[in-house]
Parts: sequence; C-alpha cells; structure tokens
Amino acid sequence: MKIKYSIRLTLGLTVMIGCHSEHDEEHHEIDSFQVTSPVRMDTTILKEYVCQIHAINHIESRAQEHGFLDKMYVDEGQYVRKGEKLFQIMPALYQAEVEKAKAEAEYARIEYENTRMLADKNVVSPNQLALAEANYSKAKAELSLAQIHLDFTNITAPYDGILDKFHVRLGSLLEEGELLTTLSDNSQMWVYFNVSEAEYLNLRSHHETDSMVDVQLLMANGELFPYVGKVETIEADFNS
Repeated sequence: MKIKYSIRLTLGLTVMIGCHSEHDEEHHEIDSFQVTSPVRMDTTILKEYVCQIHAINHIESRAQEHGFLDKMYVDEGQYVRKGEKLFQIMPALYQAEVEKAKAEAEYARIEYENTRMLADKNVVSPNQLALAEANYSKAKAELSLAQIHLDFTNITAPYDGILDKFHVRLGSLLEEGELLTTLSDNSQMWVYFNVSEAEYLNLRSHHETDSMVDVQLLMANGELFPYVGKVETIEADFNS
C-alpha cells in the first residue's frame, strides 16, 4: 500500500510541474512588447474663423461743384495713378468767376496804391489807408476762393487704385456732393474676424506685444491666398 501511494504521488507531481511550465511559456508570449523611441516635434494647431475683407483705402468719389459732366478721362474697372484726372465738370461758369475776381482784385490793388501815396503826403487819414488795404486783401481772398471752385471742376484720383462702376454718364447734371464712382486701393487688404474673449486673453498672455501671429486666408473657391497675413491689431471691444 505504501508503494502504490508513493507512485501515485510522484505521477501527480510530474503532471503538475508539466502544466506549470506550459503556462509560463504562454504568459511570456502575451507579455512581449516592441520597444521604440517617441518622436518629439512641434505641432501646428489651426483654427478657422469667418472674416470680412476690406481694402486699405476705399472711398467714394463725389462732385464738389454743381454743373454738367463735361469730360470722362477713365473707364470703369481701370487702374489709375495718384493725381490722374478722372472727370471734369463744365468749367465755363467757374472760369468766368475767376476772371471777375481777378478784375476786382486788380481794381482793389490800384485803389490801395493810390491811397497809400496820398497817405504818404498826409492827404488822407491812416484809417482810409487801412480801409483800402482791407478791401485789397478781401479781393485777393475772393480770387483765391474762385480759383478753388474752378480747380474743383477737375476731379482727380487721391491715390493709386481701381475704379468701380460709374453712377453718372457724360452730360449728366451733377449736384454738389453727388456720387460719381468709388476708388479702391487693394495693395494691402484688411481682414477682420471675431474671436472669443478666452482666445483673446490667451493670445495676449502667450505672445509678446510686438510679436505678430501668422494667418492664412482661405478663399471661397477653397484655395489658399498665396500671401501670409499678420495679426497686427486687436480691438479690446467685447460683446457684453
């Protein structure tokens, strides 16, 4: 009995050892990992905003005098240079006013010269001389004013730019202040977009005052505008 018992015990131990060895091999295969080194690199995070685009200069060209539109030197959509003539209002009336003012100024000058010679001989009082001088100065001022009105009949471009459509045609009777066209300088473009207050505060805290953030413009056709923009101005105006 003792011998049989010993044999059974030995067999049992053998089986148990064999099973334990197979389990260790399985566990070793499951816990095997491939070791690698992580790559450290900068990551760019993009955010999209809806924007409005404006030209750096965009003005309305209006008539500064009333009268008939006499000449049109340019066409719609044309690129013009600073000082280039755009339109001319019929100048005949204003030219006549300049000639009249010149004659009155000349008359006042002669009167002043005669009064000054008489004042030197004590024939007239100093007050009369002062009055003649004042009339002469007034006549010269009226001549300058008439010349300004005449110059206003020539409408020129205040800067380089592209003309928009015309709101008047040759021969139109213009009133003072009437809109003629618009002029846009597209050499630089301003792009306006709104951000949240939290984004504004993060931008102010993570960037120095003199540093500028790069932005790109995605156009309506899905293409990127070829030039990179800079965030130069931030308005401290929040919607309550």
